[in-house]
Amino acid sequence: MPEHTSVSVTDLRKSYGKRTVLDSLSLQVRRGSRTVVLGPNGAGKSTLLEIVSTLRAPTSGTVVVEGHDVVTHTRQARRLIGLVPQANALDPLATPREVLDFQGTVLGLGARTTRRRSHELLELFGLGEHRNTRVSKLSGGTRRKVDLAVALVDSPSLVVLDEPTTGLDPLARMDLWRELERLTSEGEVGTLLISTQDLHEAEVLASDIVVLREGTVVAHDTPDALKNLVGERTLTLTLDSPETTDGLVETGRAGFRTEPEHPTTVRLALPRDPAVLRAALDDIGAVAASVEGMRLADPSLDDVFAALAAG
Repeated sequence: MPEHTSVSVTDLRKSYGKRTVLDSLSLQVRRGSRTVVLGPNGAGKSTLLEIVSTLRAPTSGTVVVEGHDVVTHTRQARRLIGLVPQANALDPLATPREVLDFQGTVLGLGARTTRRRSHELLELFGLGEHRNTRVSKLSGGTRRKVDLAVALVDSPSLVVLDEPTTGLDPLARMDLWRELERLTSEGEVGTLLISTQDLHEAEVLASDIVVLREGTVVAHDTPDALKNLVGERTLTLTLDSPETTDGLVETGRAGFRTEPEHPTTVRLALPRDPAVLRAALDDIGAVAASVEGMRLADPSLDDVFAALAAG
């Protein structure tokens, strides 16, 4: 496995009877990245994360985490992985301190190391005032921080998060995003592997994006590279009348198009051909006196998802 790779997936297949969930899936997760996995329902996101996390065995293929095969060296791989599952699994009657102490004991860290690590994590996540509060009394966002703290007890190289902000209110979601960004920037976490259906979450968190469709990888790159792959910058003009708008669309040479619900608005995907771009500028110059508004927009992850995941 290359030195810069945290997770290596090769020809991974997972079937349940005649139903194939993952099909010849190959993937390299860059060490130190925040890799977000996108895809529609049924694309295989959760199954992929469960196999990487050693919770589910593949039908065929290999998954190697930091040099350890998750099937043949499950115990070694598991010690390198921290998991934040989609559903909160904390004991509602326990306190955050008790939950962390229990996790340290299960991992065999020893009493002194467990106490020290629990204290560090409670302080790291600002949970000190809640250390002795029952989990059932905590807010959803605070419980999610406890989930994340539990995943970090043994200082894993890889943290896997399956739909980490599901069910959280907008403020709690943004708070957790900030925590994840801080943890990676301060070196508390090496690599994040995140599954989400929230495109804004992916926009905020991802250094790398993997797009799944029907159990296989259809794209894997940085957010900016994927946006450039599926779309171009779009210029939107608001003109002074529907007549001016219609005239620009009919006589323009660069492919202006109208928005039926906004009769004074035209859009243009900025061409890369210099000659076509000059023609577009000439067309706009001809109606410059009628321009009342102008907006330039980059391609979004919505465009990426529509073109690749749902295409």
